[in-house]
Amino acid sequence: MLFHVTMTHAADDCPAYHTERMAEVVASLANLEKVGKELNVKAHALLWGAPDHVAFAVLEADDLGAIGRYLTSIAITQDFEVTPVQHVSEVIELSKALAARAKK
Repeated sequence: MLFHVTMTHAADDCPAYHTERMAEVVASLANLEKVGKELNVKAHALLWGAPDHVAFAVLEADDLGAIGRYLTSIAITQDFEVTPVQHVSEVIELSKALAARAKK
């Protein structure tokens, strides 16, 4: 299952303004691949929108709990918006199946 994630943090929590925390944040980001393997979470994209204190991700996992553990391994206090999403090819298949069913 795919999830689109929007992560936001306040300027007060931003490691760019707290350089004493930067090493911990960088280490947690560098560790994401390992954490992902342990939790069976695949990151298709992880993008930072600095200086807006926002990041975006497209993650794949079998359950939402793994997504939560993956995201909270990042050493920044953040809010998360997690939305299950699907590839447009799946939407097309579903639409065709619904249209075929409606014709019966």
